[in-house]
Amino acid sequence: MANLKFTQHMNHKEINVVHSKLMMMRKKLITLAHDQNIQMDKLDRKCIISFFQHWEIPQRPKDINKLMKTFFTCCFTYAPLRKYLSSISGSIPTPSMLPKCLAEIYSEEKFLNDQNWTPSRLYKVASRIQQKEQFDLKSNKFNSRIIAVILGGSQEMEKRLEFGMDKFYIELDRINNSTGEEIWKYVSEFQKNIYNVGTALICDFLKDIGCDRFVKIDHHFKKEFPSLLGLNDCKQLNAKEHFILSQEISNKIRMSPFHLDHLLYQWGRYKKY
Repeated sequence: MANLKFTQHMNHKEINVVHSKLMMMRKKLITLAHDQNIQMDKLDRKCIISFFQHWEIPQRPKDINKLMKTFFTCCFTYAPLRKYLSSISGSIPTPSMLPKCLAEIYSEEKFLNDQNWTPSRLYKVASRIQQKEQFDLKSNKFNSRIIAVILGGSQEMEKRLEFGMDKFYIELDRINNSTGEEIWKYVSEFQKNIYNVGTALICDFLKDIGCDRFVKIDHHFKKEFPSLLGLNDCKQLNAKEHFILSQEISNKIRMSPFHLDHLLYQWGRYKKY
C-alpha cells in the first residue's frame, strides 16, 4: 500500500501539546539520571544522559568483527533464545559476550578468535560445526537455530559488505534518510534469506549501529497518547503499516523514531519517581 497516511487527523495544537509533554519527560529523565539516590539501572542511566541530554545515537562499530558480533547479538534477541544465551553467559548477552557463549555451546574455540569474525570465516566455522553435528536447520531447537542463523546471516553480511564497511554505512545513511516505504523495503530484503530472523531483528541491528529511523514506536506511543493516535486498534495494521505509522508519528512530533521510542521506553520504567 503506497503513500499510507495514518496521522492526517492530527492537528497542530495536539501535536504541540504532545511535543511539550515529551520534552517534560526528557527533562525529568535527565534529572533522575543525574540523581545517584534514584535506583536506576546503570546502563539506563548512561543511555538517558547520552541519548537525551546530548541527543546522541548508538555508535557504529569501526571493526568488522565488532560489527558482526553486534549483528548476531541482535539476531539472537528472540526472547526464548535470548533467555537460553543468558543462562550461559549469566546475563543478557552483549556483543563482547557472544563469542564466549558460542564457544561454550559448541565446544569450539574458533569463536574466541576475533580474526574469525568476518563473514566468510564465520561461515566456515559454522559450516564445520554443521558438518559434524548434522543439525536440522529448520528446527527451532536452540543449537540448530543458532547455526542456521549464523550460516544465513554470515552469507547476507558477506554480500552487504562486499565493497567494505564504509560503503555499507554510506548506503545505510542513504536509506535512513529516505521514506518509510523505502526503509521497510530495505529491511525486508535484508532478512529474507536468514532463517528465523525477521524485520524486527534487522531493525534492532540497524538501530544499534546508528540508524535512528529503523524503529517501530507505535506501541509505546499508543500507550502514552491513545487519543492522539486515533486508531481503534493498531493490531489491525500489518507489519509494514505499523512501521510506516512509526515514521509518520515521529515526523509529526519532530523527533527521530529512535529517540521517541527510547524516551517512551525509559519513561515507562522511571515515571514512578
